[in-house]
Amino acid sequence: MLSKPYILFISLLLFPALSIRADDLEQQRERLVNQFHQYYAQMNLDSALFILDKQIALETKVGDVEREGKARWNKVAILNNGARYKDLVGVAEEQRKWFGKHKNWSRFYQCWQRVCSGNHDLGRMQTALREAEAMGNDAKSRNNNTGRAMAYKQMGVIYTDIRQLPQAEEAFRKAVALLKEDNDMTGILSGVYEGLSLALDKQDKFKEQLKVADEWLKHLDVLLKLNSIGMVSQTYVACYLSYAKSYIGLQRYADAEKALEKAAEYYDITKTALTRYDIFEVRALLALSQGHYDQVLAYSDSALSPGINYSIMLNEYRAEALLHTNQSTVSAEIYRNLYHEKDSVFTREMRTQLDELNTFFHLDELQRSQRAAQIRYAVIIVSLVLITLIVFIIITRRSARKLAEKNRELAENLRALALANDKAEASSRMKTQFIQNMSHEIRTPLNILNGFSQILTSDDADQLLPEEKEDMRQRVTENTERITSLINKLLVLSESNSQHMLDCTDHTTPGEIATQAVMVAHAASTPEVTFDILINDEVRNCPLQTNREYAIRALIQLLDNAFKFTKQGRVTLSAEKDDHWVSFVVEDTGIGIPQEELSHVFEEFVQLDDYNDGMGIGLTMARSIAIRLGGSLEIDANYTNGARFILKLPQNVVQDTKK
Repeated sequence: MLSKPYILFISLLLFPALSIRADDLEQQRERLVNQFHQYYAQMNLDSALFILDKQIALETKVGDVEREGKARWNKVAILNNGARYKDLVGVAEEQRKWFGKHKNWSRFYQCWQRVCSGNHDLGRMQTALREAEAMGNDAKSRNNNTGRAMAYKQMGVIYTDIRQLPQAEEAFRKAVALLKEDNDMTGILSGVYEGLSLALDKQDKFKEQLKVADEWLKHLDVLLKLNSIGMVSQTYVACYLSYAKSYIGLQRYADAEKALEKAAEYYDITKTALTRYDIFEVRALLALSQGHYDQVLAYSDSALSPGINYSIMLNEYRAEALLHTNQSTVSAEIYRNLYHEKDSVFTREMRTQLDELNTFFHLDELQRSQRAAQIRYAVIIVSLVLITLIVFIIITRRSARKLAEKNRELAENLRALALANDKAEASSRMKTQFIQNMSHEIRTPLNILNGFSQILTSDDADQLLPEEKEDMRQRVTENTERITSLINKLLVLSESNSQHMLDCTDHTTPGEIATQAVMVAHAASTPEVTFDILINDEVRNCPLQTNREYAIRALIQLLDNAFKFTKQGRVTLSAEKDDHWVSFVVEDTGIGIPQEELSHVFEEFVQLDDYNDGMGIGLTMARSIAIRLGGSLEIDANYTNGARFILKLPQNVVQDTKK
């Protein structure tokens, strides 16, 4: 048995090594936290979720439950803030079970409420209500105020949807009281303030809404001392938008403008498509209240982005603005659509109220009894069918082989049908995506051009400041060039399915092609990205017979793609050659391409990031051009620091004279 001095001696020897391992652990933690905040600030949710999974794995390994719980909650929070409701329901339920296992009841009920809200946002009202009832009963059994508050919050959300606004206000106020009683510092109270502000706004209680906004802002200032600004910036945006709407209701337009400016400042910290849309919606409301109808149309068009459509409120603002700008036909069409939409909403509201009564007052006992009886009848029928089937199989035993063969043929036919159905659905999705992209890419710049053209040609145009006119002129020019570029891309895309080789009779050099492509792609005009051209003189000046124009087009597409997905970092253009080929390599340190998406990047209308502009046709065109030039375009699957594309062109092409 070892003596105590000997054990102490061994401990002293091992202590430096243990300290080093602890330092390495903290460095690894710090690196993961920085990566998470970087991706979340860019709203690159998939990469942020990947980093959180690495954090969870690390803290699980070292046994730090507190840090692991924080990472797990961040997964739920960013899915909710990013409006990823389908993913939110499953992830929130998974984390709810984990927090319950570790008896963290505050996060346990927060996750449960996110399950409710996710189902609600997906239109599953009855499921959301049942989850809220179960959550309330569970919280009552544990005497937990957070759980009770979350149940009241969900009731308030649904009451707001069915326009029972006094009941919604009462539910939200009960939730606020419960959370204040527990001195909540987890951020739950902030979400309840947002719901209460909306209920007051819809009742035109603007002075009370201001008081709630004041309480909300004080709470956020306390939260900021406990969290990074990136984690609370979006709630600051929502709070200042509540200020702005209450000021608009009170006709204090200067104060509303200041509140919108503060909201924009916090939006710049953590940008999301939803908060951007909310800001433009309130700006449209302010412009409408002041009678600036052209601005209403401009703001409403600027609010749109892929995956986001006009809300009922913004459509109402647009319709009124169109009516005042002598576009009564379009206005009438919007009002007609709103009437049908509200009519269908009213039908859903009536059904939701019945579901709510059944859930909270246990009036569905008769339905459960009926369902039990239906199940018994179903069991009897299924049993009879099984008995008949057994008798039939015994009688027809001799024909079993033929029946099995027919079943195999049927299974093959079903598989073929399923495959054809998948292809048809894929084609339909591509068509829908194309229409959506085209609608956004063309309609937005056209509406902006129309809006600013009306402003510049109006009787009040002389009152505009020179810098305002210059800004409008630049935006008109930018959107004109945007439409022209789009049309050019569509013309090239129309040729992308052609099987004919291009006329490759131009004598040029890799250096000339690279120089022209870089000039057109405006590579040097992106200050946040370092751009390098690494082509030695031997490769730069080697003879190359190809189609100069199309080779430049293909390389431009690769450069544009690299700069679009590299917000900060480095883009490199290099070239190399062998006896028969010249290879152009475009490499970036951007967001990269997931392994599971590598096989889809060259398909038409594929976009891996919905928050970037474009129609998803650039890489499709580039690959088509490469093939028609006798070469190829490939992606390096082993490159992990971003994306690397390799464009290979033959040095000499044997022309096919039989065309």
